[in-house]
This record gives sequence, C-alpha cells and structure tokens, in this order.
Amino acid sequence: SAAGSSSDLQTMQSRIPRQFRDPASAPLRKLSVDLIKTYKHINEVYYAKKKRRAQQQAPGEDSGQQHNKKERKVYNDGYDDDNHDYIVRHGERFLDRYEIDSLIGKGSFGQVVKAYDHEEQCHVAVKIIKNKKPFLNQAQIEVKLLEMMNKADAENKYYIVRLKRHFMWRNHLCLVFELLSYNLYDLLRNTNFRGVSLNLTRKFAQQLCTALLFLSTPELSIIHCDLKPENILLCNPKRSAIKIVDFGSSCQLGQRIYQYIQSRFYRSPEVLLGIPYDLAIDIWSLGCILVEMHTGEPLFSGANEVDQMNKIVEVLGMPPRAMLDSAHKTKKYFDKLPDGSYVLKKSKEGKKYKAPGHRRLHDIVGVESGGPGSRRSGEIGHFVSDYLKFKDLILRMLDYDPKTRITPYYALQHNFFKRTADEGTNTHNNSASTTVAAGRRYASHLDASGGGGVGLQVLNSGNPSVFASGSSAFIGSSSAFSVGSNSAATYSNLGGGS
Repeated sequence: SAAGSSSDLQTMQSRIPRQFRDPASAPLRKLSVDLIKTYKHINEVYYAKKKRRAQQQAPGEDSGQQHNKKERKVYNDGYDDDNHDYIVRHGERFLDRYEIDSLIGKGSFGQVVKAYDHEEQCHVAVKIIKNKKPFLNQAQIEVKLLEMMNKADAENKYYIVRLKRHFMWRNHLCLVFELLSYNLYDLLRNTNFRGVSLNLTRKFAQQLCTALLFLSTPELSIIHCDLKPENILLCNPKRSAIKIVDFGSSCQLGQRIYQYIQSRFYRSPEVLLGIPYDLAIDIWSLGCILVEMHTGEPLFSGANEVDQMNKIVEVLGMPPRAMLDSAHKTKKYFDKLPDGSYVLKKSKEGKKYKAPGHRRLHDIVGVESGGPGSRRSGEIGHFVSDYLKFKDLILRMLDYDPKTRITPYYALQHNFFKRTADEGTNTHNNSASTTVAAGRRYASHLDASGGGGVGLQVLNSGNPSVFASGSSAFIGSSSAFSVGSNSAATYSNLGGGS
C-alpha cells in the first residue's frame, strides 16, 4: 500500500546519518593518500603504550613474566623490535666497516645512529630505515633525490647534506651521511629562545636561499616539503655554515601524491587550503624560520590547522578572495557572506584572536623598538634601516599567492643582503660589553665566524624566469634526520602532526 511504502521510506530516511563523515577519516583515504600519516600515528601510539607499560611495571617484578607470548614473538630473526626498528647494539659493525657508536635520533621512518667508518676513518651518521615496505619505498625515493642533488652539486657548495652511500643490512635500508653538528632549534635553545642576531640570521638566510635556488633548477625541481629549524644543521659548532637535511618528505615537481606535508608551524596557506602546491611552499617555510631565528619564537604556532590559519590571518590579514574561491578546504576555516566575501569561522574553543592584520610583523620583529623585546637596542647592525629591509623580505616570502611569492633568485637580490660600510657587519665586538647567557655568546661567536662562501656565481648567471615556481609536486613521508657532534645528541623531530 501507499501508506506502507511511505512509512518504509520514512524509516529508511531516519537511518541515513544527517551528517556525512569527514572524508579525511575515511578508511580508503587513510590507507592510500594518507598512508604515511597513518603509519606515523600508529608509530606514536605504539611508543606511548610502550612508555606506559614500562611505567606501570612494578620495580622488582621480572620483566619476562610481564610480557605475554605475543610480545615474546621474534621479529626478523631477532634483529628487530616489534615496531620493525632494528635493535641497535653498541659496537656492532655493519658490513665489517661501520661501527655503531650511539643512537642520535628516532622517528616514524626508523632511527639515526652515529657510527665510525673504519675504511675512511671518520664518523658518519647512518639512517636505518624501518623494515616495512612503505618506509623502504619512501627511503628509496629519498636516496634517488639525494643522489641527483649530490651529482648536480659535485663541488659541495649548495648547502645540501651529502649522502655517502647506501646499503641493505638485515632487511633494513641504511643511508650513510656525513656527520653534521647541532640543528638550528638547538641553537635557539642555547639562546634561551631569545633568538640570534640579525647578522647571523642574514648568514643563514643567504645560504638557505642559495640552497632553494639550487633545488629549483629545472633539472632538479625538488621541493623539500619539511623545512624547519630541526632540519637545518650547522656543519661545525663554531661556524655559521649550515646544510639542509631530511629529504624523507621531498618530491619532484609534477608528481604530487600526498596532501599531508610540512610541519604545522611552517605549513603554507596553499597546503592548509588544499590547493595544488609547488616550490613556493619552501619559501613560505623559510620566511617563518627566519623570523623565529631572530625572535626566538615560532611566528605562527598553531595548535591545529584551524588555529594555524587564524594565527596567519592575525598577522597577514585575510587571504585573497580568488584563492579562497578556488580552494576545496576553504569551509574548514572561513564562512562565505552573501556578498561573496569571507570571514573566519568562530572558534569552537572560544579562542580570541586579533582582528585580521592587527598583529603586525613590524611589531613582532621590533622594527622601531630595538628588535624583539627591545633586546637589540643600540647594537650595530640592528638599526631601523636593517629591520625595514628584513621585514620587507619576510613579507615577500609570506605572500599568500604562491605565484607572486618571491622566488629564491629574487630573494638573493634583495636589499637585506646588500650591506653598506657604515651599517657594520657583525655584532661580535659590542657583545662583550653586555652580560649575556652562554648561548647568546655562542651565537655571537657564530656571527663573527665565517660561514663559507655563498655559492651564487653559477646560479645567478641563469635566466631568472627559469627559477619561477611550478604548479604541483610529489610528496613522501615525514621523517627526522638530526645529528649531533662531539657525542652530543641533538633532538630529532619525531612527529609533525596537523
């Protein structure tokens, strides 16, 4: 009957969920596009549970009695733990050549150890990839990219870490790198997060722009995809020369697979909005890093992606309407008004933000107030004219539109890198008259030390249009590669969630 079929329809209708599941939580997506993200989450949960188990175990209790049969299971003939990581043993030799010294860092990809190369008689960093197919596949891409970069940089002058060789050891891919020193996050911690001088920031900026210019050459077209202070290492603890490490998330232009890229604080608006991205995302990250190096604090420290977008808008104002019209994730952050304009969504947690553009970069870096927190007042190289150049370069790096965002080529031509004689070139001489923390003295020592010549002569001769941004890219997993020096371990980034 009609009445019966009508009630059946109503019953069926009532079973249909009113709100569809967020596509990001769909199992198919989690096991394809977001596969590496899923593995990272599993990895974090595993280590959290392991830590809890260790804390809950009674002090005098035999650990063997605690473990059930599943936990006593042998993995990879006893060479791996139950998370597919190689069990590192001090003094063990790989290939009868690399003698394991100590664990430097651990990440979702596997682990990094310091080792002694008996053949070349020097210390190296060995990245031991997890014995798991997705991580092996991603590491093989990393090897391919590193070999391409190292071949194109035969003279070792473009600030990219050297991959010495790679090999398989007991079902684990091992990557052998030159051993570097502290990362820039460690350097900031040594300043008690007060930041390094504008002069040292400039030295880092020039080297990093040169590295990105090198990566943007047509035969490479490589996007790092995870540029942050932890992935930039000093070559020597007493000098300002640096190298970029961890190409475990990197890709070549035009081969984009993953959408989940970049550590949140350094994530570009196009990635947040789900717009196809290109080499310009690394320039955005660099702008964030340079401000952080000088102020000591992240420029945009979002607790999640929505908070991240709100913090960007506080400083830079609203993104262009055309950008929001074309993005498929706009509704996550913004509401569209009847007149076609956009406003930020109201915070669910009741967080309060400044009006768009009201947290000025001018004030954050202290253009007219003697630098961040007025800490640089009166120091040579920290005049208003210096800060105006710095602010201008940063704003060009933080252009919402990737098509008009400054490229590495034009960044290197910027006035921030053109010093005049009367402005002075370092902050070392006057730092002795001030009582400062040991970390500040260390950073000041780096100011005065040489950083190695910035290799512009080859790249700058090219056609600037060649170095313009492209349109899309291939992305891999996020990983950590942060090595210590003088037996001091540095802190690898082990996460990078959204």
